[in-house]
Amino acid sequence: MAIREAGVVDWTGRFEELTAREAALAGDELDELGQAAWFVGQDDVSVRAWERAHLRYLDDGDLSSAVRCVFWLGFTLSERGDEVRGGAWMGRLMELCARDDATPVTEAVRALCIAHGAFARGDVEAAVPLLRQAVERADAAADVDTFTLATMSLGRALMMAGRIDDAIRELDRVMLLIADGRVSDRAAGPAYCAVIASLLGRGDVERARVWTRELGDWCDSQQGLEPFRGECTLHRANVLQLGGEWQAATTAAEEVCATEKRSETLANAWYRAADLHRVAGRPTAARQALRQAAALGREVQPGLALLSRDAGDLAGAWAGLESARAAAVEPAVRAEVLAAAVRVALDRGRLSDAAAAAHELSACATAFDTLYLRGLSSRADGELALAQGRAAEALPLLRASWAAWRRIDAPYEAALTRVAIGAAIRAIGDAEGAELEFDAARGVLEGLGAIPDLARLERVAAAAPVAASDPGLSRREREVLALVSRGWSNRRIAEHLFLSERTVARHVGSILAKLGVPSRSAATAYAFEHDLAAAR
Repeated sequence: MAIREAGVVDWTGRFEELTAREAALAGDELDELGQAAWFVGQDDVSVRAWERAHLRYLDDGDLSSAVRCVFWLGFTLSERGDEVRGGAWMGRLMELCARDDATPVTEAVRALCIAHGAFARGDVEAAVPLLRQAVERADAAADVDTFTLATMSLGRALMMAGRIDDAIRELDRVMLLIADGRVSDRAAGPAYCAVIASLLGRGDVERARVWTRELGDWCDSQQGLEPFRGECTLHRANVLQLGGEWQAATTAAEEVCATEKRSETLANAWYRAADLHRVAGRPTAARQALRQAAALGREVQPGLALLSRDAGDLAGAWAGLESARAAAVEPAVRAEVLAAAVRVALDRGRLSDAAAAAHELSACATAFDTLYLRGLSSRADGELALAQGRAAEALPLLRASWAAWRRIDAPYEAALTRVAIGAAIRAIGDAEGAELEFDAARGVLEGLGAIPDLARLERVAAAAPVAASDPGLSRREREVLALVSRGWSNRRIAEHLFLSERTVARHVGSILAKLGVPSRSAATAYAFEHDLAAAR
C-alpha cells in the first residue's frame, strides 16, 4: 500500500519504491504501481503496470482483480482523451466479464460499463435503470468502489433527467461514503470532481462549497497528486470568487493555467481567470485569457459579452449572448447567459428583449431551484420592473435577490443588487434611503476592486435630476462637506462615518468637482456661504 504518515498518502515515495523493483513485482504490487504512477502523472508507466497486472492476475486465476485493472486502464485513457485505446480496453473488459468464471464483482463492473455507455451517448432515460442495476449489483458484491462510481453516475443522470431531489440524494450518498473513508483513493478522486462539477453546473453553490472544502482536504492528503489537483484548485477558485476573495481566486486560477495538462480543465481555468480580470477592470488581460479559453474549445460567453458591455459595445454584447443563449444547456451557464442578456437588453433600452430573457431565466430558476439561480432571476425581474416604471413592484423582487446572495455569502452579487435597490427606492421618492443603498454597495465594490461596476454605480447614483440652484451633492457628500468645513482630515471623517479613507477621498473629489472649486478651503468657504456647513 501507499505510504501513509499523519493522514498523508505519499504517492511519490511509493512510486519510486515500486519502480525501483518493477521487474519483480507481484500482481497486487503492479496494480498499486499503476495507481501510484497515475496519481503522480506518469501515465505511460501507469498503462504498462496495469497491463502487466491484469495478465498476472489472470495467470493467478483472479478474474475480479484483472477486470478492475482493465477498467482503470479504459477509464484513465479515456480521461486523457485517448478514446481509441480506452475503447479497446473497455472491449477487453467486456470479453473478460463474459467468461464462464465471472464473479459478482465482474458482473457489477460490466453493468456499470454498459450503463455508462448509454449515459455517454446522451440516452439518459435508458441510462437511469441500467445505473440502478449497476448500483444494486455492486452493493450485492460488496464492491464499494464500483458502488460509488455507479451511484455518482446515477446522480448525474437523474440530474440531467430533471429529477433533482433524487439526484441530490444519490450525490450526497457518494460524498458521505468518501468522507467515511470507505472508498479507495483512485475512486474518490473522480467521484469528488464529477459530483462537484454537477453541483456547480446546477448552480447549487451551497453544496458545492461544502464538498469543495472536502475535496481540497483530500487533495492535500495525497502527496504527489497530479490528476485532480488542477480541477480541485479550479473548483476552489470558483467558490472563492463567489465569496468575494478575488485575489485568492485569481492566484488559484492562474496556478491551474500554468500547470494543468488536461485541455478541458485548462480551458475552464483560462475562462475563470478572464472573468476575474474582467470584474477587476483589467480588460486587456481578460481578452487574452478568453482567447486562450476559446483556442481550447471553451464557450466564452457570457464573459466576452460582459467585457463588450464594459467597453460600450452593446450591439456586439447582445449578438454574442443571442448565439450563446441558443446553445447553452447547463443550468448555471444558461442562467448566467440569460442574466447577462437581461442587463444588456436593459442597457440598450430593449425592454421586450429583456422581458423574454427574464422569463426564460425564471423558468430555469424554477426548474432547478437553487439560491444562486433564484438570486439571479429575482434580480433580473426586479431590474426589468424598475425599467418599466414599476419601482414599487421591483423592490420586493430585488430584496429577495439580495437575501439570497446574503445566504450564500456572495458579496459582489449582493452589492450589484443593492445598486438596483437604491435606484428603486429613489424612484419612489426616498432619496436618503437610496443614498444609503448606494453607499453600502459602493463600500463593497471598492473593497473588491470592481472598477467597471463602480463606474456604473456612479452613473446610476448621479442620475437623479437636481434644481438649478442645487450643486447636486448627494446626502453623503453633504455630510462629508460639513465635516470638511470643520477642518477634519479624511481619516477622521472616515472613522466618524464608518467609511474607508478611499471612499472619503472619492467623495471629496466629487464635491470639489460639483462645486467647481479647487481646494478643501474653497469648499469650506462655499459651505459657509450656502448654509451647508452644518451636519445634517
